[in-house]
Amino acid sequence: GHAPFEARHRPELYRSIRGARYPLPPQLSPRARALIAHMLHPDPAARPSLAGVLGHPFLTQVRGWGTRG
Repeated sequence: GHAPFEARHRPELYRSIRGARYPLPPQLSPRARALIAHMLHPDPAARPSLAGVLGHPFLTQVRGWGTRG
């Protein structure tokens, strides 16, 4: 029920959501950033399925995780 980030004013928040502009912690790996960007894509049809999330390189980089095992 909450946005993945905050803004001072609601219109600013909505512009950020529509533009897929949100802050990410600097310590995140490039693969983690890519997965988050894919999951928060402004177009719901472009977001990954559960299988797509589980098969993402961020999760499959650890042996035994995801669908690529």
